Amino acid sequence: MWRTVFRQWVQETTAEAVQEQLAQSQESPQEHPDVQVAAAIICALAMESGGVEDRLDDKIWVRAAVGKVVLGRAGQVPVALVTAGPGAGSAAAATEAVIAAHRPRLVVAAGFAGALRDDLRRYHILLPNEVIDLTGRSLKLPNLVQGDQLPDGVHIGKLISVHELVRDPQAKRELGERFGALAVNLETFAVAETCRRLAIPMAAVKVITDTPDEILPPEVAYLMRPRKWTEKMGAVVGAVWHRPGSLKDLWRLQEVALRAGDVLAEHVLALVQSLTPSNL
Repeated sequence: MWRTVFRQWVQETTAEAVQEQLAQSQESPQEHPDVQVAAAIICALAMESGGVEDRLDDKIWVRAAVGKVVLGRAGQVPVALVTAGPGAGSAAAATEAVIAAHRPRLVVAAGFAGALRDDLRRYHILLPNEVIDLTGRSLKLPNLVQGDQLPDGVHIGKLISVHELVRDPQAKRELGERFGALAVNLETFAVAETCRRLAIPMAAVKVITDTPDEILPPEVAYLMRPRKWTEKMGAVVGAVWHRPGSLKDLWRLQEVALRAGDVLAEHVLALVQSLTPSNL
C-alpha cells in the first residue's frame, strides 16, 4: 500500500516540476508589465493559490522581485494573483510590490486558516470582518455578505494572525477564548496593515483546513516552506526516514490542501467577479 502511495506522491511532485518549468517558459518577457488590475489576490503558498491559478483565463506568468505573480482574468475582471511565500514579512512585501506595480482597486487576502471554534468545520469559509494580532491591534474589514442570512458553511467574524503554526488543540482553544477569534492564520494582519498604510481597500477569504481538536502533525512544516520541487522531494524522503508514519500524514495533508484550494478558489473568484466600480 505505502509503495503505491509513495509512487503517487512522486508522480504529483514530478508533475509540479513540469508545471514550474512550463510557467517559466511562459513568463512575460517584461519584468514589470504596466498592467492595471481590478483586484490583487494575495496567497502565502502555492497550495492556496493553485486552485485560483488553474481557473484564470489569459494567464501571463511574471517575474517578480517578491513572490510569484500571475496576471489573468476571472471572467471579465483583470486580476493579479500573488504567491508571496509564508510569513508576515513575505506577505507585506508582496502586497506592497503588487500595489506599486499593478495599482489594484481591491486586495483580497486569500488562504487557509485553522478553526478556533467548534462550529467552524473543515472546508467551511470564513469572511473576516476584523483581523487582529497577538498584541491586540485590530483592523476592520468590509462585510462581504449582503443581508442577514449566511449560506451554509460560511461564517463572518474575527481572524487572528500569529507568528507560528498553532498545532495543539489546547493552544487553539486558549487563543480563541482569549481573543474572541473564530480562526487563526499567519499572514492576514500583515496584508491588512500594508493595505491600510497604502490606502487600498482590502477583503479576506479563508477556508478552514483544521478543526480545534485536530492535532496537526509536525510534518505540516514541510508543506509550509517554499522550496523547489527537488527540495520538496528531499524533505518528504527525510520525513519518512525519521518517522515512517509521516507519509500517511503528509498524504492526508496533501489531499486536504487540494480540496481546500478548490473551495477557496470558488469563493475568491465569485467575490472578484462580483466587483463593479460602485462596490469598490
